[in-house]
Amino acid sequence: MTKDLSPGEARTRQRNRREIITYAFAGVIGMVLGAVTVLADKGSGDLFFGQWETMVFDPTIAVILAVTIVLGFIALPFWSFTVIDELVRERNLIGYTGGGMIVMGGAPAWAVLHSGGLVPAPSVAGVWALGFFSTMIVFAIAWIRSR
Repeated sequence: MTKDLSPGEARTRQRNRREIITYAFAGVIGMVLGAVTVLADKGSGDLFFGQWETMVFDPTIAVILAVTIVLGFIALPFWSFTVIDELVRERNLIGYTGGGMIVMGGAPAWAVLHSGGLVPAPSVAGVWALGFFSTMIVFAIAWIRSR
């Protein structure tokens, strides 16, 4: 026997299902971007590790990749805020804001420390990791505090 769901429970299930679909879609976009970037590169560069000067793409592929990157890394996260509940949205906004602030201050600090000979030069992968992991840490702190 199945229990009839209240309108709130039905809405929560629908929201959870849409959230899983959004994450799966984002994962597929990331895998396709990675595969196309590796397979379409006619040079010996690497997008992730900042070897841009040796990357060579057909102009059409370059435009398609750029548009897909913008959609996948900017538009999809903004859209995802419309499909999550208020508490999760607040945690995500705190995580994104904290991660962004850490990158905005951390990357220039890293560059200054490099110019003083104290650390290796900043890299695309390093700045990405700084943003990604700091966002996750700030999100985890917000999640723990809201419990």
